[in-house]
Amino acid sequence: MRRKVIGIRTGGVLYALISAGLGLVSINSGNNLLYLVTAMLLSFLLSSGIIGRRNLYGADLSVSFPDEIYAEEQCAIRVNAVNRKSSIPLFLISIEYGGDEAFLPIIQPGQTLEKAIFTKFNSRGRHPAGLFHISSIYPFNLFKRYRAFDFEEHVVVFPSPLKCLPEVVFINDEVEDEDNAESSASVLVETDIVGIRPYEEGDSFRRVHWKSSAKTGKLNTKLYEGEGAGIGKIIELDRLVSAGIERGLSMASYAISQSMKSGIPIGMLTRGELIPPSAERAHKLKLLEMLADYHE
Repeated sequence: MRRKVIGIRTGGVLYALISAGLGLVSINSGNNLLYLVTAMLLSFLLSSGIIGRRNLYGADLSVSFPDEIYAEEQCAIRVNAVNRKSSIPLFLISIEYGGDEAFLPIIQPGQTLEKAIFTKFNSRGRHPAGLFHISSIYPFNLFKRYRAFDFEEHVVVFPSPLKCLPEVVFINDEVEDEDNAESSASVLVETDIVGIRPYEEGDSFRRVHWKSSAKTGKLNTKLYEGEGAGIGKIIELDRLVSAGIERGLSMASYAISQSMKSGIPIGMLTRGELIPPSAERAHKLKLLEMLADYHE
């Protein structure tokens, strides 16, 4: 985003033309009254610049991005404008970012006002927060002055959710019904096995999940419905992305976001690494972050 400094308004253009015209006339005519009027116009312009700059630089800005941001979906960013001055209010403050703008008519001394700015990221991954601009046309709407805030943090944008079959992505020993497997989207099947967990000493070898163990290189144990902790759903990411990375990631993103709403534990198997199911929000955000950072 380009850093903005100042923009001239229609009134500012007319004012500048009138001032320049009077200045030329006063020089050519030698009329002292015209000199005086031109000086008054220029001093008025100078004073408006000083007042406008003091008004603009009395504000500070802080921003807060939501913890869930999905590509191609609008998100709301919380912006807080603070008046650092102890006795003077700030007037006609605008906060601009990503094509959207929040307007604050007045900020009282020492006051903090919160507004929401809506924006959209077009692709998954890590994006720099970039430039936020505070601007104001105060005091006379001749110029619009800008002050830039460059936030160095990066925003993690998750893959755009792609609605898929209502079943859940499971890892199991069952062979898929070929008649129901139309595409990579059909990797979602239901069985009595509701999840897997790392093998623990004492587990029966009959319960070893050999398919996932072969992929991870470590023994994993099957979990059946009603067995308590660890029950959940496993996304086999490698199969989802085999027919298209972005499509597969979007399907996984949808499954995780739905599980966040329903409170169902969810885990993921990717590149031989098994992440056991959990219903914790932080765990699911971690899975979504892995999807955002996924590369071949």
